[in-house]
Amino acid sequence: MRVIRLLRVREGREEDFLRSYNGVLERAVRSPGHLGEQLCRSIDDPTRWLLTSEWESLESIKRWRTDPDHTTLVEPMNACLHDDRWTGVFHVTDAATAPPAGPDAVRRSRPSR
Repeated sequence: MRVIRLLRVREGREEDFLRSYNGVLERAVRSPGHLGEQLCRSIDDPTRWLLTSEWESLESIKRWRTDPDHTTLVEPMNACLHDDRWTGVFHVTDAATAPPAGPDAVRRSRPSR
């Protein structure tokens, strides 16, 4: 499972954001089912950040999100962010074995003759 967060850090709060993110990360890596994370900063718009985390299962994500430490840890990080943040949870699939989305998807995926 992959959690994707699109964030926008308030101008001048980058150091606070990174410091608080590192605190969250230190705890997350000890959470059962946590497999890894990446934090990326946009080249085009340095206020925009992408945070991805990998988890063994939806249950491990739910455990982390409902852990009392999680709420306490993310508060300072979230204080550095604009309110237009977005979070999504995705099931990682192998494109070679994923079923097509429909008849149009099959046609588009085949080479034209």
